[in-house]
Amino acid sequence: MRKYRLLSLLILVLFAYSCNSWLDVKPEDELDESDMFASGDGYRHALNGIYYGMSGQTLYGEDLTWGLVDVFGRTYTTYSVYGSGNRALAMFYYGVYLNNWDNDQLEPEIESIWESAYKMVANCNNLIQNISKEDSDKFAYKEREQKMIWGEALALRAFIQFDMLRLFAASPAMNPGATKYIPYISEYPSYVSIPLTVDSCLNSAIRDLKAARELLWKADSATTFTAQRRFETSSSDDDFFLDHKRGYRLNYHAATAILARVCLYAQRVDEAYQYAKELIDYNTATNSFTVKYSSVKDGDIKLYGDVLWGVESLDVIEYINVYNNLTDPSPYKHTYLITTNLDEIFEGEGTKDMRYKKWQNNSSGEYRFSKYEKYDADNTAANISNYLVPLVRMSEVYYIAAEAIYKKNLDEAKGYLRAVKQSRYASYNSLSLDKVNNATEGTFMDVLINDMRREWIGEGQIFYLYKRLKKDIPFEGNEVVPIEAKYVIWPVPDTETNLK
Repeated sequence: MRKYRLLSLLILVLFAYSCNSWLDVKPEDELDESDMFASGDGYRHALNGIYYGMSGQTLYGEDLTWGLVDVFGRTYTTYSVYGSGNRALAMFYYGVYLNNWDNDQLEPEIESIWESAYKMVANCNNLIQNISKEDSDKFAYKEREQKMIWGEALALRAFIQFDMLRLFAASPAMNPGATKYIPYISEYPSYVSIPLTVDSCLNSAIRDLKAARELLWKADSATTFTAQRRFETSSSDDDFFLDHKRGYRLNYHAATAILARVCLYAQRVDEAYQYAKELIDYNTATNSFTVKYSSVKDGDIKLYGDVLWGVESLDVIEYINVYNNLTDPSPYKHTYLITTNLDEIFEGEGTKDMRYKKWQNNSSGEYRFSKYEKYDADNTAANISNYLVPLVRMSEVYYIAAEAIYKKNLDEAKGYLRAVKQSRYASYNSLSLDKVNNATEGTFMDVLINDMRREWIGEGQIFYLYKRLKKDIPFEGNEVVPIEAKYVIWPVPDTETNLK
């Protein structure tokens, strides 16, 4: 990779509609490191810059959520992008679907993802190394604020590099052994990037997430952590940075969920269950992570009530409109994404399930994917949902617990899956609950995977699911993509020489 200098971290507003002065900072070309970290506000801005960078097109604003990663998960059909000369068609069909890693659109896109991700990792590491040596008196809220910023940076470092591992390396189920794939960078600057084994990278991510939880606990240990507190509350108070909009930041509860995700991927099932159960018990006691139907009626298309953490991407509607473009009056020039095997996934139950009703839009007799299309309403629910890109949901926590426990306690596992279906109104269709209630130990995973496929349309997790389980990825009709290295392990870019 090209050498990276310390950038300005794009000191922009994470929450554009906030009136807080600490966020009202104009972008600068470059900042000297000593100036950036001269005050507590400098650390706030540096952290905010990382989130802003993550919301871009090559990371979580598109490619690593509803875009390229979902294409690798065959979320959309081969014929889902129409129009001659369409960039997406060239990348998706001639690159991904024909397994051509050298495609002149796909290859540079993967390189951009790699470089953007490790640039964010470098910024995390620089922040971590500086804040770990600071006097807490530099921060407005002393030790509490210092630990919060430090913990978020640690968790972000783990989150990003775990995703790089899931893309550029074999999963544990694929028996990677001692093969070394990618580095896990924890120093700044890093002049030499040494590839590590999958186990080594996973252990490092788990270590960072555990340390992050300890640092973040005090910041996020309120009695409740409702959607109002995570996303909706606006405030001009000085404590805004600490106590509000925590759903846009990698908070304690999100770090716990990610830790459960990493442990499950690492085949450390008991630990995954432990962390998932902690969150489930918390939600049972506080009702913090639930979807309110009143918000859905007002335009909460993303169902953000159970989103533990997501990034705000002010350009995500612009990104999706490139694909879902229905402005040309000629139907032959329309472009749109079609969800693969939609009827098969919902098995005739879609009339009630909100994931069918709210995330698919009937167009020309085919249902196009519409989760990220703009909802035209001027209210809180719509304004949040329109620009939110979910990264961690409470529904996933229930899935993790269900998968981790079903061989020991099938009834308990069924209860977790029922909870997700009920929150999505799928339980109003008796067929949906019958499949759960009648599942045996031998069939439960099929029922669970089916619901995951509904839930994760447009959120970048379907590809990782099949790769983790070493199960062929279903595609159109009876087609499948085998979980073999040549299909599912992304090639490390040729430009990777240095991770400074």
